[in-house]
Amino acid sequence: MTKLDELKGFDLEEVFGVIRSQGRSLELTEDRFWEMGYGSKTIHLLFNLWYRNFNFTPAYDSNLPQVDHIFPQSELRRVKIENPKTGKRDLMKYRDPERNHLANCMLLSREENGAGGKGDTFPEDWFLGKDESYLEMHLVPKRPDLWTLDHFEDFIEARKALIRQKFNYLLVSAS
Repeated sequence: MTKLDELKGFDLEEVFGVIRSQGRSLELTEDRFWEMGYGSKTIHLLFNLWYRNFNFTPAYDSNLPQVDHIFPQSELRRVKIENPKTGKRDLMKYRDPERNHLANCMLLSREENGAGGKGDTFPEDWFLGKDESYLEMHLVPKRPDLWTLDHFEDFIEARKALIRQKFNYLLVSAS
């Protein structure tokens, strides 16, 4: 009889204990963990752990859940900083790594993200009126002041802390 048979249930931490006891590991370093952003091959694996009650197998393939940018990348591309060579504000402030960071991604149903859905809506508008359980499911900081473009970097740091807390059992130090 295996440990899982004894438990008659699914306790993720216990599963990891069983895996470790067999000399294997599923843990990640933080660096590898944060590489799981928009477009990565592993973000859906993480989202399967994150969104455990999400319907990942809808009746139609076109209704599959979609990874969405919380702060729209089209808007983040428009934020410019001063070019030290010319003095003009013509350098993109947020490049792919910042725009596509895991802390700027969430999983939405096709219905939520499709036509008439979130689209390029800013978080300050999208999260307004969402209940606490919605914010908790998506690990969104509950401070509306962080949902504005002026506080993008603060939002990312606050959300990283929430994500790190949720997935702490996966993370190991890079010693």
